[in-house]
Amino acid sequence: RKDAYIGNELCYSNTILNKDTHEICCQGNSLKLGLKEYQILELLMQNSAQIIPKERFIEKIWGFDSEAEYNAIEVYVSFIRKKLIAIGSNIQVKATRGLGYSLEDDHD
Repeated sequence: RKDAYIGNELCYSNTILNKDTHEICCQGNSLKLGLKEYQILELLMQNSAQIIPKERFIEKIWGFDSEAEYNAIEVYVSFIRKKLIAIGSNIQVKATRGLGYSLEDDHD
């Protein structure tokens, strides 16, 4: 497994997600995530071995009765992708058409 909790940090590949500060860190670089970005990435890192359906993001982050659209998730995922690239992370958020999102280690 490539993911692990170390205190308040969730690690996957070469990237650390800090649960207290909502920062992602990699190779000495760090960026703060917005709340929704953090919640999406946390869910992905906690379930790194599986594809998470968009419905699950909506219910866990926005709530069952939310009016949130699926394209809201796509927008946040694109923000997360840009931030991961900016800090030099090995991980990518992969979209699987019709199924959902998963994490992948670029350097496998």
